[in-house]
Amino acid sequence: MSISIDDISLANDLVFSEVMRQPENVKPFLEAVLEKKVAEITYIERQQDMKDGINLHGIRLDVALADADETRYDIEMQTGHAYDLERRIRFYQSSIDRRTLEPAESYRQLRESYIIFVCTDDYYKRGLALYKRKSVIEGAEDIEYDDGSHAYILNAAFTVQNMNEPALEFLRYVNARYRRLAIDISGSEYLTQIDRAVEDLKSDKGKVERLMTLATKIEDVRFYTRKEALEEGRAEGRVEGRAEGRAEGRAEGERNAMVGLIKRLLEKQKTLEEIADICGLDLDEIKKIAEDE
Repeated sequence: MSISIDDISLANDLVFSEVMRQPENVKPFLEAVLEKKVAEITYIERQQDMKDGINLHGIRLDVALADADETRYDIEMQTGHAYDLERRIRFYQSSIDRRTLEPAESYRQLRESYIIFVCTDDYYKRGLALYKRKSVIEGAEDIEYDDGSHAYILNAAFTVQNMNEPALEFLRYVNARYRRLAIDISGSEYLTQIDRAVEDLKSDKGKVERLMTLATKIEDVRFYTRKEALEEGRAEGRVEGRAEGRAEGRAEGERNAMVGLIKRLLEKQKTLEEIADICGLDLDEIKKIAEDE
């Protein structure tokens, strides 16, 4: 995720977490999206790591916060095409919930929580600005299944305006800055404030260097994980290929090694998206191999 000055917009998740950690920036956003007043923000943590064990899958939250009513929020910036958002939301939700209930508290004291993804691309391809999850009882759809959890997927590339105007303006701003399109925000005090925060960050040499360093470290981890996995796969492929002694045998060996690698990554609870990234294969191909095995 190496970035340059030109990449520094609100659509970059590191920039998003830096700007939206400020209560004056995040509170109006939440009120516009949720269409209700939000209590005073009492806690904000940016790029928070959550992991229950050394061998378990962890997550890094962009902006995790709570308000005076003890409602929990997690706001994520998703650039480009996303995969498996439903299961990611489920995992994020459970990770947050496990950290909000004290030992002596009952389940009814579990806090309300909102997972909000701001996506630069249309996840469901229906054009809606907002895809909001609603749970009901099958066969009795008038009964709402209310467990206190909420999931919102926002689409900056919307064509259907099913949100209020302040929320739509925010999405138009994200879309314009991400795709480097012209946009007039002079009529919005809030967007001017957000844009100024981004520009202030860009003008702060120390912050820019820290962002670029963090982005490089994240990319390095992904690169070396991918490199080690592929080298391991190639080594196994060469062994299989020598055993076959023919070109088609080597090809089969490479495939067997890749299948073995994918199986090991699945056993380590890697997501299909992560495996596709590590192996350098299309997500559909990873899914097919996972299903076949």
